[in-house]
Amino acid sequence: MPTNPALAIIRGRPAVSGLGRLVAVLAAGRGASSRAPGAGAWSLRELAAVGLLLGTIVLLLYHFGTTRIGLRTDDAGQYSRMAESPEYVARLPYTFRVLTPLLARAWPGDPLAGFTAITLISVPLAGVALYAYQRVLQLSRGAALAGAVLFAVSGGVVRLLTTPVYVDAASYLAEAAAFLFLAIGRFRPFLAAVVLGVLNRETSLLLVPLYFIATPRAERTLVRSVLAVALPLAAFAAVVLIKLEVGGVLGGTVPLTSLAPFARTFRQDLPPLYGLFDLFSTFGVLWLLAAKNLPGPASFQRRALIFGALVLAQLALARGDEGRILSHLFPLVIPLAMLEVQRQLESKLRYRVLLVALLTLACAASMVHARWTILEPAALRYGIVAVATVTALALAGLAARTTRDRRPTATA
Repeated sequence: MPTNPALAIIRGRPAVSGLGRLVAVLAAGRGASSRAPGAGAWSLRELAAVGLLLGTIVLLLYHFGTTRIGLRTDDAGQYSRMAESPEYVARLPYTFRVLTPLLARAWPGDPLAGFTAITLISVPLAGVALYAYQRVLQLSRGAALAGAVLFAVSGGVVRLLTTPVYVDAASYLAEAAAFLFLAIGRFRPFLAAVVLGVLNRETSLLLVPLYFIATPRAERTLVRSVLAVALPLAAFAAVVLIKLEVGGVLGGTVPLTSLAPFARTFRQDLPPLYGLFDLFSTFGVLWLLAAKNLPGPASFQRRALIFGALVLAQLALARGDEGRILSHLFPLVIPLAMLEVQRQLESKLRYRVLLVALLTLACAASMVHARWTILEPAALRYGIVAVATVTALALAGLAARTTRDRRPTATA
């Protein structure tokens, strides 16, 4: 059987390099393995269909499920002013998140329209990359599609749709693409995704350690190792110097104190009850389903947990932004949780397709939070989340029990 580069990476073996190989793999519709129909393979037409579905869901949520709030306040206000004037020196940590504001500024007309367009384009593309990444991890089409759809309605995405001035959408795309390219052993596209991600938000620097942990030793040549560290750091350093120069900080016309973060940024307070609910709603019951399947069946998934540890470490400093920080865990949480959908599809349950649809719907409902302005009052949202969480856990348990019953009895 021919060795596929993605499957070789996942199993910890070196993969064959070459841009032509990647094009051939995509054109042939093979992501990770050809050993089982519907597991690990995709076609460009399939990805386009997934993108169309996700784009439709995002547009419906934007127009009918949410309303715009906070477009000119707090960190959104910082990004807006950055788009209006490249000379504006925003407060830390927003100062050097320049890519999305620059693209929004280049958009014809009001920068707000540019921010909105970037969000509405980046989120479906990130979902497509997540879908392909899940297929590389050997999830079936149904499980991978459920994961992509749940990403499109997750707490982090809904926050972006209510406040599209946030820069996280482009970061989601960079992170999903980086996970995909790293999983299939494509160094150059991975590095490009990291560099672009760093220009948008410093969180993408956390992908650099991921490269060294998740890539087999034979693939980590000296040149690649140097580039994996040097290029993202050089890009970030360049942004810092250029921004400080253009903003007048290096010239002394603008005081360095103008970069001082908001007081709440480093305030270490216990979150109130509604704050904890907000954190849970980032992924809802997917948190619990993912935890159940830790550390994951694939070697790449287990190694990629370093990215999650580094994302969580940011909570030691950041305050008031916990939900959006945790939302960057989606490449880890969603594929792990979708193993439950995979079990449903592989079970002998009579109505398993219907049960998968109900499980997906319950997972989506468990992520309802305050930004779902069509669901008032708050007690209604709490009730929906509680019922949905219990329902999803019950459905997942049903498939697990069926799988256990199918296991042959061990013999001596």
